[in-house]
Amino acid sequence: MSQHIATSQKWSLGAGFFATSFVNQSLMVLAIPFYQMTLGVDPFLLSVVLILPFLLASLLNPWVGHLSDQFYSRWGRRRPFILIASWVCGALYGLVWMVPEHWSANSQLGYFTLMSLLLYCSYVFLNVPMTCLSFEISRDPQTRLALMGFTTYFVKLGTLLYQWLFPLAQLALFSSVFVGIKVVGWGVGILVIALLGMLPAIFCREQQFVKQVSRPIRLSDSVELLRNNKALCIVLLVCVLQLGGGAFAASMDYYLLVYYVHAGDITQGSIDKGWLSTAYTLLGMLAIPLLLKWAAKKGKIRVLRGVLLLTALGGLAKWYLFVPGIGWWLVFDALLCTLIWSAMSTILPALIADISDQHSQRSGQQSAGRFVALFTLVANLSGALAILLAGVSINLSGFDAALGANQSMASLTNMRLILAGGTVVFSMLAWALVRYQIDENDK
Repeated sequence: MSQHIATSQKWSLGAGFFATSFVNQSLMVLAIPFYQMTLGVDPFLLSVVLILPFLLASLLNPWVGHLSDQFYSRWGRRRPFILIASWVCGALYGLVWMVPEHWSANSQLGYFTLMSLLLYCSYVFLNVPMTCLSFEISRDPQTRLALMGFTTYFVKLGTLLYQWLFPLAQLALFSSVFVGIKVVGWGVGILVIALLGMLPAIFCREQQFVKQVSRPIRLSDSVELLRNNKALCIVLLVCVLQLGGGAFAASMDYYLLVYYVHAGDITQGSIDKGWLSTAYTLLGMLAIPLLLKWAAKKGKIRVLRGVLLLTALGGLAKWYLFVPGIGWWLVFDALLCTLIWSAMSTILPALIADISDQHSQRSGQQSAGRFVALFTLVANLSGALAILLAGVSINLSGFDAALGANQSMASLTNMRLILAGGTVVFSMLAWALVRYQIDENDK
């Protein structure tokens, strides 16, 4: 039987995930046009700086998860972390954009590196406890799945809004883009990240847990957890295949829209990319209730299998959709492939929460933080892997930015093969893992 969650708790948790999505995603969206295109920082060095602090901060996930599991106070285990970290994240986000204009490019890059590292470290203290809170707010699997779907709306809304932050900073009401970026940065930091991020700490209520004996965290604990839990390993491998491999394949679409579909016209290619991204977001939001009803009727594992097969079909369709003169038919790419991205933020976290619950029941130890930490660490590493693979593959494909619209047909064909073939291969590998290695009761 489903368990009721108060409306105030649902909306405040959704606001919290909206805030974390801005920390996690909007930094890159703003950094490229500001630090690279405006300040002139080397693009390769900037890409390294965008990845390295994120990876270093991700190493804190297991420790923060353990600390959050073992922390007890009159205000709960997770909420104190969320309250403090939301304001620290908000302040650091504003400081990221306070770099002096007269500094050298290397000094500006060093400033961005330091500030982003501090921001991502504080983000771990916000994201891990908040995700744990979403796992523990209800013990009923169906209620928890519905909650994951509800919070996904807020994450999708974030993807629509933070794309417009830099155009907002360029408005004429600001005397310069340097003033605009500071105002926008502090506005997001205080109004979105700090104020919205702290709402779960105020309105959500944690379940009561018996205080357990704490011991120092060890790397062997996570290794042992993976070795003894086949379902967890499979779900994390699916995460790697989709957020790493699938995202890597999908990264070719922008290049193909510009250099193949529109023969080097960056403006038209960017417009198509914008509409395609909007279609993915809006259709992804519409898909959430479909996923929830499907999962309630057939089970989460069967839904994941079906979504992966549909994504593989979408991969085949990409070969015929990313071609010159396709026009509005391009939207079919979103129709076929958007479900997997909604499933990654609803079905997969719900599966991790179910596995965590069953582990806690067997072991008698509260360990949601360890499961969230592993899931977040794998997701972060997969995202970084996708960026690195994309950069290497673009160079190996024969792409030459200096050629502009005159890219070789071999280079464009290689990108098409990665986009279409990669989507099919990674989806089918994930489907095979889920189909033959895990079932609804094997968790």
